[in-house]
Amino acid sequence: MTRMMAHPRFLRLAALLLLCPGGQMPIHAATVPTNPIYSCAFTAGGWKRADWTPVKKSMSKYFGDWVQREDCIANQVPEQATDQELQGKRADETYSSMVYAQRVQGNFTVTATMSFAYKMAPLIVLAPELSQNAQGQKEYAEHFEIVIFNEGVNVWHHFVKDGKLTYRKTAESHFPLEKDTKYTLEVKKADKVLTVSVAGHTFGYADDALPDSCYAGITGCEGLNHFYDFAVQTFR
Repeated sequence: MTRMMAHPRFLRLAALLLLCPGGQMPIHAATVPTNPIYSCAFTAGGWKRADWTPVKKSMSKYFGDWVQREDCIANQVPEQATDQELQGKRADETYSSMVYAQRVQGNFTVTATMSFAYKMAPLIVLAPELSQNAQGQKEYAEHFEIVIFNEGVNVWHHFVKDGKLTYRKTAESHFPLEKDTKYTLEVKKADKVLTVSVAGHTFGYADDALPDSCYAGITGCEGLNHFYDFAVQTFR
């Protein structure tokens, strides 16, 4: 999800959260990892599919798999489609997603190294709950997407309103990112504050909707994406 929509209110909030009087970054005592939960390299033989739960996009018939490469995995995309088609009319056919099978409780940090082949849009996903369709397939209901793309990072909150799944952009930060380049995206949730770091850039925001526990994982979409590793750990 990388549609560009300006929300100045959220940008101001992010800036305020990252600054305290005197213009210094606030220091949180709760920054020392206390419990490594899971880590893997997505090399051939470096991870187990049984550790993960595949999840599809709600209301979509497409259920994308992962393609194993020697040093990474890639989202499944249609052959012979152009980059523009993968980002446009065939974007639904690029969606591959999975979450680590165990819930993560409390405060935690998720990191994943990823890259995109064109403009977008590999991401870390946080899902408070997973729903299930009539075929027994896991689907996303409410969830959060922290997405890198060629113009920086977007954070999206997908949620149910009036019985329908909708979404809004809750935070964004703009800086250039290059295709075919590995980036390690770090997402830290401390109570109701989410802090995002990638390529030397850090920003954060507060959101009462952030869950106390959730599933954490990865999604490749809107183009060909590669994922090289993944880790999650909790902290006090």
